[in-house]
Amino acid sequence: MKSLKIGVCGVGNVGGAVLDNITNAPDIVRDNGGVNIEVSQVGARKGKSVVPFDLDVTTNLMDIAANSDIDVLVELIGGCDLAKDLVEESIRKGKNVVTANKALISTHGDELFQLAKDHGVQIGFEASVAGGTPVIKALREGLVANKVNWFAGILNGTTNYILSKMSDDNSSFEDALKEAQDLGLAESDPTMDVDGTDAAQKASILSALAFNTPFDFRSVSYEGIESVSSDDILYAEELGYSIKHIAYGSIEGDEVHVSAYPTFVSNDQLLSQVGQQMNALEISCDGIGSTVYYGPGAGPKPTASAVIADLVDIANGGWPETGSAGKKNKLLKEGKQEFSRYYNLEVKNEAGAIAKVSALFAASDISIEALIQKESKQTNQEQSHVPVIIITGPLSDLNALQMLENLGSVEEITNSVKQFRIHNAL
Repeated sequence: MKSLKIGVCGVGNVGGAVLDNITNAPDIVRDNGGVNIEVSQVGARKGKSVVPFDLDVTTNLMDIAANSDIDVLVELIGGCDLAKDLVEESIRKGKNVVTANKALISTHGDELFQLAKDHGVQIGFEASVAGGTPVIKALREGLVANKVNWFAGILNGTTNYILSKMSDDNSSFEDALKEAQDLGLAESDPTMDVDGTDAAQKASILSALAFNTPFDFRSVSYEGIESVSSDDILYAEELGYSIKHIAYGSIEGDEVHVSAYPTFVSNDQLLSQVGQQMNALEISCDGIGSTVYYGPGAGPKPTASAVIADLVDIANGGWPETGSAGKKNKLLKEGKQEFSRYYNLEVKNEAGAIAKVSALFAASDISIEALIQKESKQTNQEQSHVPVIIITGPLSDLNALQMLENLGSVEEITNSVKQFRIHNAL
């Protein structure tokens, strides 16, 4: 039976789950993967007190990189600075690497993979996207015979949980976030989840694999879910939609556009049915059409599962080389992909105001597919603005934002104008 000696750096939620799995249930990996995994050393900056196992623990993480008995560094500390130094030094010492660090891969992936190639080792990063759902493996191996045209997916379990709770229980954003934190699905500082950063980093990793682009998170456009209100959730349901945070990637010629935004998804589409902390990714290829990957995307156990799956793959020879040789495709931040749009605005309840709004869309050559005037929630009759919902035909992000700016300049409209994408049947 194959054997693998590993060093684990980072013993937070994910690191603890990895150690627990390997230490307390080693027979599962041995029976299913044919690999005996041994933890040779653990790097924990707070020392042995935070490692509830009888293992060799060092507070100097670079000791793991220098340990000649270790075959694979498992990097679970997060961030880019120390993690990058640790991974680079381990590679130079001839160690394979497994990481769950989407920030590291989405920012420094190109140089790290080149360094690994130069030293004849590999980097496993399945755990960096979609937790226990093997979407990286699908792109690295299962779909290598196909040209990917586009992908669309829910890549952040925390935001999906929050939006699901807001829809299912009429919870406020704050209450849904607090519950996600209590369940361990959100960090104490959830900023990178709720502002869209996490999903955008993951989308950039998928783009590099699907479209042969650089690992360049800075070229992904994105927004978070902070602006989604209970009213938006209600209006979406009335119109036959749910609101999800959707990451998109598509290629035209040698130009690739990747983004992640809160999006209306029709209830007759699969992504609308993905609830709680689950992730899902739809990948469309020439020839075979769409394939869908669904599974848990938040929490330590799913992520630990992906880490261990990478370790088994390394023991069995690893993967095809990441990225293809030759010129890479361009990753452009200003996306040309068009989406229908939802606009939520408040308009003066007076004659001619709605007509003026409609004329503004017509002047910009934007079709209005639906215009719904809602009853005002104001009990004071002196409050003269009423909510108006507008559904448009397809618009690029640039044109959609220009219309948002135009609407904000109309005196009959309040300043609280919002716009969201509507997921197209691509």
